[in-house]
Amino acid sequence: MKPTVLNDRYRLTELVGAGGMATVYRGEDLLLDRPVAVKFLREPYASDAEARDRFVHEARAAAKLDHPNIVLVMELVHGQDLKSLIRKDAPLPVVQAVRLAQAIAAGVAAAHRMSIVHCDLKPQNILVTEDGQVKVADFGIARALAPDDHDSEPVEVVWGSPHYLSPEQARGYRPTPASDVYSIGVMLYEMLTGVPPFHDADPEVLAMKHCREEPAPLAALNPRVPSGLDWLVRKILSKEPAQRYRNGDQLGMALDQYLRHGEDGTGPFLPIESAGAVAGSSPAVAPAGVSRERVSSAPRSAMAAPMPSAAASQSDQGLGTQPIAPQRVPDTTVWMLMLVAAIAVIGLVPLWAFVYRTYTAAAPRVTPIAETPGAQETPGGEVRSVTVPNLTGLGVADAQRLAQSMELDIEVLGEQESTDTRPGAVLEQTPGAGVRVPAGSVVSVLVAAGRALQLPDVTGYDLEAVQDGLENEGLMLSISEVRSTEERGTILGQEPLAGATVRVGDTISLTVSGGANIPILLGVSLNQQVLLEQAWISDFDYSPGGAVPVTLRWRCLAPLGVSYKVFVHVLTGDMQTLVAQQDTIPLNGLRPTTSWVPNEIINDPHQVVLPTGTPAGTYQIRVGLYSDAGRLPVSDAGGAQVTDDTIFVTTISVR
Repeated sequence: MKPTVLNDRYRLTELVGAGGMATVYRGEDLLLDRPVAVKFLREPYASDAEARDRFVHEARAAAKLDHPNIVLVMELVHGQDLKSLIRKDAPLPVVQAVRLAQAIAAGVAAAHRMSIVHCDLKPQNILVTEDGQVKVADFGIARALAPDDHDSEPVEVVWGSPHYLSPEQARGYRPTPASDVYSIGVMLYEMLTGVPPFHDADPEVLAMKHCREEPAPLAALNPRVPSGLDWLVRKILSKEPAQRYRNGDQLGMALDQYLRHGEDGTGPFLPIESAGAVAGSSPAVAPAGVSRERVSSAPRSAMAAPMPSAAASQSDQGLGTQPIAPQRVPDTTVWMLMLVAAIAVIGLVPLWAFVYRTYTAAAPRVTPIAETPGAQETPGGEVRSVTVPNLTGLGVADAQRLAQSMELDIEVLGEQESTDTRPGAVLEQTPGAGVRVPAGSVVSVLVAAGRALQLPDVTGYDLEAVQDGLENEGLMLSISEVRSTEERGTILGQEPLAGATVRVGDTISLTVSGGANIPILLGVSLNQQVLLEQAWISDFDYSPGGAVPVTLRWRCLAPLGVSYKVFVHVLTGDMQTLVAQQDTIPLNGLRPTTSWVPNEIINDPHQVVLPTGTPAGTYQIRVGLYSDAGRLPVSDAGGAQVTDDTIFVTTISVR
């Protein structure tokens, strides 16, 4: 973009992001000499008075907040959003997911202490910096809590994003700090499983799921999640705000206690009232059936009151209570109980002996189950097994991501009409959830019939802009990156082509620009002794006098009895003029070809310096091997263009 200076202070350099209401540009603060981000309201919102007021409110809300886990309007954050991290790495390790949620809660708690509710927490609004810091962004629809606000009063609009919306927001009531807690719970669920707890292509149906349905157990989607954490997430996702942690401070204390005490320490005695709680918050209570002894084992500062009776909880809701000290049991009773237990144990000894003899007898031979073709073996040679997650109800793309995270593959057998499952969702699966199978096995799924879709033309668009939409239609994406001068992430091609009719479960192949830092595949065999597999060149454009880095990846196929040199040539487009060259023994003279052994891979870096007077234009990079007897002949050109035993790698431009 053409540089623009605002208020004689902020120079805009490039567009870095765009949302539904606003766009964000990278810029420079010319006064303080620092990088900044500048946010603009989109048309037609810029001409809408209500939208302008909301935009100004965001700036004022952000200006009131000063916390390391909150990103201010003018702070430029280098990193990625949480959604990208989830897509790339989910399900995240348990500790990493909890720590991320803890950092989000800390940032939101700072807003809650200022009586500000974010209202639109989602992974796209959580930025993770390159050094792992978490930033809560986009307070665009945040609202301040007024003294006369009443949670039970409906409002005219529903704030928030459907996948992360709290039940009370879905019903049209005013959001509270507990609404933000629910949204953090949805993000934690997604970090642990790779998918949100609820999904539907229809936003209204999705909102009703938040109000009426219970999420699938975390262990069904990710067996690595401890039961204590599953309990904690279910509490955070309670339908009623009063049953959740009331604000970011309370949630942060609960997550901190989980990290300090582990699964066994995460019970119904989680911390509750904090000094930073929003006025009017009340302590959460433990579910019924939990022993008082377990409650008393928690640190006093993190202890909650035992569960009151139903009548008491209704009359005293919102009031703090003191911990009740456990009553001491008379010593005689304890001794009597121990005596009865000892007699019972002694009486069971003969039964145990009988069971032991029965089960240690020679077992009948069992025919081993045939291994799945894609099964993976451990270093000891044993086939490693994994647990099949529950895929029913998930969209095909989400099911595929979850299965791949568990080292499994997905096969769509077909579609079937269903009135109980939304179109595009998994209706049945084989093997079923919970079955242990070898890693690399295939899970076959039957998908609820969906409507036929005419595939749009997505070439030229950024992948992130269209990925959610295609996947929400039940399509599976196969994405391949290639080296291209187009901006990274730009879709260069698609298969099937635009206009083709596709259905749920179909795979769409997208070719996407990976920028310059993508290997150039060559696959050239030289005399059936050496294979030039690929090359890397870190940029497209160079200046006269600059160095062009070229890294070649060789694979030895057969012993070479001759020491060959590598030549890297820069030639004019017509190959008539040699502009620059480098000739050297591989690996800067450290690995002569006479030392190569079959199947060895040699990553071989070179640098060709362009003459200072090199004219602007386009030039070829060609490489090969030669000795005193001449060039090593090319026996198979693979995917490259070969002329006179010189291998074309790519073109570069000189500015």
